[in-house]
Amino acid sequence: MKKVFLCFLLSASLMACKNQETKKTDVADKDTGTWTSLDAKTIKVRQLLEAYVKNDTSVIYEIMADTVKVREQFANNQENGKTKVDPGGRAGFAQGEQSHHLLFSDISITTDNMRTFVWDKDSASITGYWGMWSGTGRFTNNKITVPVHIYYRWKDDKIISIYRMFDPVTLKEEIAASLKK
Repeated sequence: MKKVFLCFLLSASLMACKNQETKKTDVADKDTGTWTSLDAKTIKVRQLLEAYVKNDTSVIYEIMADTVKVREQFANNQENGKTKVDPGGRAGFAQGEQSHHLLFSDISITTDNMRTFVWDKDSASITGYWGMWSGTGRFTNNKITVPVHIYYRWKDDKIISIYRMFDPVTLKEEIAASLKK
C-alpha cells in the first residue's frame, strides 16, 4: 500500500510541475520605454554641465524654456508635501549657477553617467544625471566633493523642469562664511 501511495504522490508532483499556472493580465505597463545615452538630449545635458564648469550660461538660454521649473530636492525646501519651485525660471537658474563660481573655485563635475529615458506611450522624456561635483570654497578653503543627482524633463527640445538632489550642507557653510567677510 505504501508503494502505491508513493507512486501516486510522485505522479501528482510531476504533473504539478508540468502544469504551471499562467496568469493573464489586461494591464499594460504604462512606464515602458527606452534608455539611451547617445541621443541629442543627453548630449545637450553634457554640454550644459560642461558650460557650467566654465561659468558659461549661454547653453542654459539655448536649451531651457523661459519658465523652467527648478526644484531643489532637499530638506526644508518642502511645502504641503511638495518641493518648492525656485523663483525666476530660466534667468533665476542661470543666476544661481553663476553664484556657485562666486563661492567656489576649481569647480569640476563628472559627466560620464547620464541617460535619457523615453516613454513608449507618449514619447515624453527625461534625462538623468548621476555624478560628483567638486570645488574649493573661496571663503573656507575647504575642498569638497558632493554627489549630485539631476533629472531634466523635456518637452520637445526644451527643458521644462529640473529636479536636483544633493546635500546642501557645504553650500550653506560656504554662503555663511561669505557673509562673515
